[in-house]
Amino acid sequence: MITLSLIFFQSLFHPFHVSVSDIKYKEDKKAIQISTRIFLDDLELALRAFSGDEKLDILAEESWDFVNENLEKYMLDRMKLWDEKGRAYELNYIGAEIEEDVMWCYIEIEKVKKLKQVKVWNSILHEVWGDQENLVHFRAFDDVQSARLFESEDSVVFEWE
Repeated sequence: MITLSLIFFQSLFHPFHVSVSDIKYKEDKKAIQISTRIFLDDLELALRAFSGDEKLDILAEESWDFVNENLEKYMLDRMKLWDEKGRAYELNYIGAEIEEDVMWCYIEIEKVKKLKQVKVWNSILHEVWGDQENLVHFRAFDDVQSARLFESEDSVVFEWE
């Protein structure tokens, strides 16, 4: 009953469920950099289920190593990118930091020699909230393309000439 009350209270705190991923192609570094912003309360619910630790406290300093280890696994499990030939990019988890009521998660893809098309799959928090929206902004070649991803439509293809 406490969990149900907590979820209800959290839904009142921010009545919409959204994450934002900013993806940037750094042509000079031949790298794709991803910064994802996720509400802490939603992420804590996801990490509790993902890790199996129902008492996980995302803000407890003494549990940060456990949180970060599970956060890395979670992020790499819930986000994937493929090139124009359908080859999966190797995502490197860089780390995370807390800023007010959100967690910033950082991922990088190295050795991206050319960029014509990228498929992005993002299912962050879909297992927690049925109305979860994952906004994705992809910046490359002085162009910004954006998409809203949902549980029923959790991937998008970005293309450049």
